[in-house]
Order: sequence, then C-alpha cells, then structure tokens
Amino acid sequence: MRRTAALAFASVTALSLGAAGQVWNRTAADGTVEFTNRRPAGRGWRGGQASSGGGGGTFWSRERADGVIEFTNQAPIGARWKVWLKAGPGKAAALRGSTDLVPARDTSPERLSRYDPDIRDQQAFFGIPEALMRAVMKTESDFDPRVVSSVGAKGLMQLMPDTARLMGVTDVFDPRQNIMGGARYLQVLARRFCGKSDAGGGATPERPVCSLEDKVKIIAAYHAGPGAVEKYGGIPPYETTRAYVTAVMRRYEQYRQAAGGAEAVADR
Repeated sequence: MRRTAALAFASVTALSLGAAGQVWNRTAADGTVEFTNRRPAGRGWRGGQASSGGGGGTFWSRERADGVIEFTNQAPIGARWKVWLKAGPGKAAALRGSTDLVPARDTSPERLSRYDPDIRDQQAFFGIPEALMRAVMKTESDFDPRVVSSVGAKGLMQLMPDTARLMGVTDVFDPRQNIMGGARYLQVLARRFCGKSDAGGGATPERPVCSLEDKVKIIAAYHAGPGAVEKYGGIPPYETTRAYVTAVMRRYEQYRQAAGGAEAVADR
C-alpha cells in the first residue's frame, strides 16, 4: 500500500510509517510534503527517515477508496477525516526511535552500567533518584550518548539546545555533562511541581519532596515543557507525551524494585 501525507511535521508521519521500512519524501510545488513507504517512480524523491519541523499540533487522517492513507495537519474539509494524533511542541513532536537523525547504535551490555558513577554523582548534587535517572536515560537514548532526535535533542538525556545552554552544558555529547545537565533540569522541574521541600541543614541544600503524582508531572514537563503541564494541570493531551510518561514510569518502578525499592529522596 502506498501512503502519502500532507504534513508540515514529518516526524509524526514517520511514527506510523517507520515500521514499514524506508520512507521516501518530496516537496510539491505548492509546498505539500508527500511521503511513501513504497519505492516511488519519478523525480524529486529522497530516501530516508523524515525529519521534524519542530512544531506540534493536531493531525487528521482518512483512507481513500483506492486504499491510500492521507494525513494532514490542516483542519480538513470533507467526510471521513478523524483525529489521528495530537503532538506537542519541541520534544513532544516526535518519538525517540525510528525517526532519530542519529539513532541509538550501542547495544553492548556494558552501556547499562557505564555511567553509574555519574548517575550516583548527580544524585549527590541534585537529589534525583538513581532509578528515575536510569528510567529517563533508557527511554531518551537507550544509554547511547550519540543519539540525536528528529527535533534536535541530543545525548544521553536528550537535551534540547536551549535547555542545555540554560543548564550550563557546553558539550552535549560529553556523557557526564549531559547527565548533570539533565539532572539539574529535573531538579528545576521538581522545585516547580513538588508540593513541599525538605529543609536542609548547614551545607545541605533544600530539596523537594515529591509524591508519585508530582513525579508524573516532572516527567511530563521534561518531555513537553512545564508550561504545557501547568496549562493542562497534569500530563498534556499529546499521545507522544503520554507514551513517554508511561514508558519512563514503568521503567522507574522496575529500576526501583531492582535496587530494593529504596529512594535517596523522601516521598510523601
């Protein structure tokens, strides 16, 4: 089956087509971007995975009588259109995986423990539980520091350029810098969304005390941005973010149980 799409945000298209193999695309004279997962005839087609335009929004789909599946990010006119997917801004515009510009290639078992010293250090500096850091890292990059997503997020913790700069990261591909930058950002989000703080004494800084609900908001904000979480009072209605939060929290519980259920920071 040939599938075409009139989409400005190609990364979302690749979510549905990536499993079929290689994707070809071309831009028509009117600016419409077409995609197909069947080797096309004619000029102007380019092979490879689609990239993202970096925005978010609602996407509609319909199946024509000839079997072609159409997608659009413009509010459609006509019958049989239905909402296919809601994607958010920034990182929420794409899923990590088949749409990555530089996908995870390190499959060695050693990668899973290679960054243990840095993960322990960030906990001492920023108070993010090791299990939560591992869950985020696994979901974001599968512990491969060279990953680059279709929206430009980079490294182990998939930092967006502005976030990396604000967190003091000068080399996003340096594993330690990326881990520390991601942990620092999670701490910023924790202070924003957690209900109260655990007062530190002496040289010990004040650290948030987070409930499970608070942690869900933190993870959602790490993916879709804190503004979206505050706007919707929780996980934003983006399928990409909902899938991300589900994956991180499932892995968080697995890592937490593997470590004996202990947390370095208190939970309410």
